[in-house]
Amino acid sequence: MSPRDAARDPHDPARQSAKRRIVTWRSGEPTVVSDLLVGEEPLQIRVAGVGAVAIDVAVTMRTPGNDIELAIGFLVSEGLISPSSVSHMTFGDALHDAQPENHLTVHLNTPFDATAIAVRTTVATASCGICGKASIDEVAARIPPVVPLAHLSAAAIGALPDQLRAAQPLFDRTGGIHAAAIVSVATSGSMALETVREDVGRHNAVDKLIGEAAQRGALPLTSHVLLLSGRCSFELVQKAGAAGFGGIVAVGAPSDLAVETAERLGICLVGFVRGSSLNVYTRAEIVSN
Repeated sequence: MSPRDAARDPHDPARQSAKRRIVTWRSGEPTVVSDLLVGEEPLQIRVAGVGAVAIDVAVTMRTPGNDIELAIGFLVSEGLISPSSVSHMTFGDALHDAQPENHLTVHLNTPFDATAIAVRTTVATASCGICGKASIDEVAARIPPVVPLAHLSAAAIGALPDQLRAAQPLFDRTGGIHAAAIVSVATSGSMALETVREDVGRHNAVDKLIGEAAQRGALPLTSHVLLLSGRCSFELVQKAGAAGFGGIVAVGAPSDLAVETAERLGICLVGFVRGSSLNVYTRAEIVSN
């Protein structure tokens, strides 16, 4: 790797996508074209307690951008730190790290309990998230029930996927990326997108949202819904619960474990949203016209 590559700006938006020459077939004829692919790079997340050396916590494959949000959101949603314990963040340096822009240390103003790091795989791929959770019981013991939502409008829910799609610039360029959004809920049940994040990993997109909210002191996200561009897994429900979301709206399907976890945490879970068509899996009594 060249010194120029090793010193790449960690905030460079050009790293979010890359051009490649490909062969595309249309009507039985091949054509060489330039295609834009979504960026994917590893991020090593480290934590340094006050007065202590940094400890490697996780590696996740992500789309570069909003890395500080991602690291904080991951650590908060996994129950490893509290938002108030964050002092500052530093990226790696070229003397010790081959790719300093892919190493991020979260410095705390409190000690860090390394024993809180759950047994997990060393590398969490963007497709599987952080694996190894013992059970729903572990999540329910760590995360208190959310503040319940009083009412959600079915019509407002049905309009969310199109609103999210319109707020995805990286998807427009590459067509290969997940998105998640923080959606505020009014007492009338109407909804409005507040923050949108995109990433090659659906878990990362959610962690970026949680990190953004943590940085502005907005946790827990009561009176808010988590909007997902794809399916809803167990890990995403536990992250939503850790952030205090009262509801989850997914364009795709939830898993059975996701539904059970949402039920335990008091989260209203809605999936398969297609305009006026949607499925309500938990707390169905709060969804009406």
